[in-house]
Amino acid sequence: MVHYRFILFNVFIFISFFGYNQQIDTDIKLANSYFQDGDFEKSVMYFEKLEQESSLLPKIYHYYRSALMELGRYKNVEKLCKSYLKYSPERLSIYVDLGELYKYLENDKKSESYFDKPIDLVNESSSYEVISEVGISYERHNDLSRALTLYQKANNLNKENPFVFHTKMANVLSKQGQYQQMINLYLELLKVNESYLLTVQSGLSNHIDFETQLSEKELIRKTLLKNIQANSKNVVYVKLLIWYYLLNQDFNGALQQVIALDRKLNKDGLEVLNLGKTALNNQSFEIALDCFDYVINNSKSDEKKYTGETLKLKTLKQKLIFNQIYNPQELLALKSSYLKTLYKLDQNATVIRNVTDRKYEVLLDLAELEAYYLNDTDEAKNYLQKTLNLNGISQLKKGKVNMLLADLFVLENKIWEASLLYLKVEKQFKEDPLGHQAKFNNAKVYYYAGEFDWCQAQLDVLKASTSKLIANDALALSVLITDNYNMDTSEVAMKLFATGDMYVAQKKYSEALQIYDSIYDQFKNHSLNDDILFRKSQVFKILQMQDKAIDVLKQLEEEFPGSIILDKALFNIAKLYEDDLTDFESAKKYYRKILFDHPSSLYVIDARKRFRKLSGKTNQNINKSS
Repeated sequence: MVHYRFILFNVFIFISFFGYNQQIDTDIKLANSYFQDGDFEKSVMYFEKLEQESSLLPKIYHYYRSALMELGRYKNVEKLCKSYLKYSPERLSIYVDLGELYKYLENDKKSESYFDKPIDLVNESSSYEVISEVGISYERHNDLSRALTLYQKANNLNKENPFVFHTKMANVLSKQGQYQQMINLYLELLKVNESYLLTVQSGLSNHIDFETQLSEKELIRKTLLKNIQANSKNVVYVKLLIWYYLLNQDFNGALQQVIALDRKLNKDGLEVLNLGKTALNNQSFEIALDCFDYVINNSKSDEKKYTGETLKLKTLKQKLIFNQIYNPQELLALKSSYLKTLYKLDQNATVIRNVTDRKYEVLLDLAELEAYYLNDTDEAKNYLQKTLNLNGISQLKKGKVNMLLADLFVLENKIWEASLLYLKVEKQFKEDPLGHQAKFNNAKVYYYAGEFDWCQAQLDVLKASTSKLIANDALALSVLITDNYNMDTSEVAMKLFATGDMYVAQKKYSEALQIYDSIYDQFKNHSLNDDILFRKSQVFKILQMQDKAIDVLKQLEEEFPGSIILDKALFNIAKLYEDDLTDFESAKKYYRKILFDHPSSLYVIDARKRFRKLSGKTNQNINKSS
């Protein structure tokens, strides 16, 4: 019986304790809820009840103090802060809260005394969390000078890691606009340990906008050069300077530093090869060619030399495609270089690693060159067949070859042969981005043929594609069809427009322009007309006729002020002025139009960045007339 009573007593204690804890949790939730709703009176009513239990102060302090301040109960605020300090004297940030209270009450002497106390009380045993909390409190009150002093003292007291608060100090210096000191502070970290390199890169790029803060950005470059000169054996500063140049897409500046780094690290051209790849990906073709030539001429590794030669060919091809300026002699010379590379690969197949993959890439590039630039689709197909006959290539690579072969059928106007091949690739790679691309290309075949209903059905599936690029392309084509098909007298115009798009895909630009003009002349008030002007601008840009491209976009702006693609047209005008004609004032004019006349445009963020870069402004407000 005694044993039974003992068990009952313990169960009763447990239930009571559990119920008590549940009530506390409920009261805290209610207090917080009333606070968030702005009902401070009811919030304080619950907090006062909870305050009786000192162990709850850490949970209720911040909302409770804020509610009391809102109600003007300053004596209660003072009492709460001092109670919390008595319960948890190591929470030095409470002194800052008291300092803020006395400052609000215009008791400056007392306020300054409490603001200073945390710095006086910090010692070797103060934790990182406590010091950080105090620093954040100072920063929240914009007391950056004290925050800096606090972090510096904490660093000096920390014998194991006297740089523990360097990043927080750098953040404060950035807020104060002391960028040189901030940069120096970050570079001090590298003297301690080179593993801080990513931390330093992240810190510098977070605190300085490389696109707009040009003078501050230049401070980084000058400081790094000084450190490289003073520490010639330490490559970490060279790595950081290379990162700086790459972030600015200054590949020319990066090249010499990368060559120096490559030599110091005995990489035999590997670092230069990597820079060349980055330059190629960013269409900086001349630097890419310099990088690959350096590797071809200086590397001791045959493998790296072959890689350099392959990439050099790819760069020359991409340069021709990008600039759209070439003559038959240049194209034939490039073809000859490809054939020489294939011969070398055949002759040295036993000593070159991944020789099949290299031949695959060269043959694929050569096929594209033949088809799209030398206008010999039969020879292109011959190279694609050789690619398919390579031993050991994956099914995915074969699928890519078949995709290119289908593209060639489109080029030859054999669109239904192309459709069958796209369908084959789609079925083979249903869950792969290649299959999604094949499905989209097949939908475009039906679009070219004027089979808009079937095309739309495929696009509806693709709009949910996992590939964002394909989904966006599918959505754009779907919107075009929806907006312009099934209108009165629109079917003829739409079919002609699709034919014009097919001519662009086939690089028959003069025929495409004729088609677009015929629609514009025949269907004066058709909803396609703004799209026609935009398409013409794209063709003129391909043909390096930037002035004409701008003229038709301005025509779109004038004649179709309500067009849904007007913001896109304005952005393209600005980019043509900036990138192609280097007329920066005209570019700024059109970026400004986007910012003020189309504030909800998707191009606003990019337009603002580009405007600020051209204006040399940082984060200042942009005025309509600036």
